[in-house]
Amino acid sequence: MSTPSKAAWRTLLRVRRQQRHDDVTSLRAAAVPPPAAAATEGTDLARNGLALLDSLPAGRAVCAFISGATEPPTGSLLQLLADSGRRVYVPVCEPDFQLAWTLWYPAAPLARSVLAPVMEPVGPRLGFEQLETVQAIFVPALAVDLAGVRLGQGGGYYDRFLPTTTTIPVVAVVYGHEIYPAGQLPHNALDAPVDYALTPSEYRTLGTGTAPIH
Repeated sequence: MSTPSKAAWRTLLRVRRQQRHDDVTSLRAAAVPPPAAAATEGTDLARNGLALLDSLPAGRAVCAFISGATEPPTGSLLQLLADSGRRVYVPVCEPDFQLAWTLWYPAAPLARSVLAPVMEPVGPRLGFEQLETVQAIFVPALAVDLAGVRLGQGGGYYDRFLPTTTTIPVVAVVYGHEIYPAGQLPHNALDAPVDYALTPSEYRTLGTGTAPIH
C-alpha cells in the first residue's frame, strides 16, 4: 500500500480542523457552552508555551505567529510572551516565499497580507539576523510526528526559513491529536525537523524516533 502524499494528508487535516471549528462555532451560536477543553485552549496553550520557554536558555525575543480561525489560538500566547518582557516578532510574507519579521504588541494594527491568506502587523520589516537573541521560534503546523517531522500548510515559506535557524529551538503549534508516531507523516530530505510540539494540554520534546524519508 502506498503512503498518502503530503497533499492528501493536508486535505484530511484541514477537513478535520474545519469540522472542529464549525462544531465549536455552532455551539456558541446556539448559546451552548463548548467543551471545557475548547473554552480554555488559548489560555492553556499560552501557559504551556511559557513553561517550555522557562526550560530553555534565556533570550530577549521570541518568534511566533498570529493564528488563523482553525488553528490552535495563539492570541493569549502572544500576550503572555509580551507580558513576560520578551519582544515578540511575527512573520510577514515577502516575495519569492521569504519571511521577514515585524514586532507584535497588544493592539498592533494588522493588515491582510497581499501574498498569503494571513494577517500581519503593520510596521518595520526586519530580517531574522536583525532580531535580538531569539529564544525559540513557534511555527504553525497541520501535524508533527515524534521524530520531529512537521507537515505545514504547503506555502513553502517556513521550508525555506527553518534550515537557516538550526541552532534555535523550533516549536510546532498543533492540537494534541495532531501528534503522530515517528514515520507516519510523509516528508523528504529538504524538510527541516522541529524540536518540540506545543498543544493546549502539554509541550512535548520531539526527535524521539527516526522517520524514514518517503
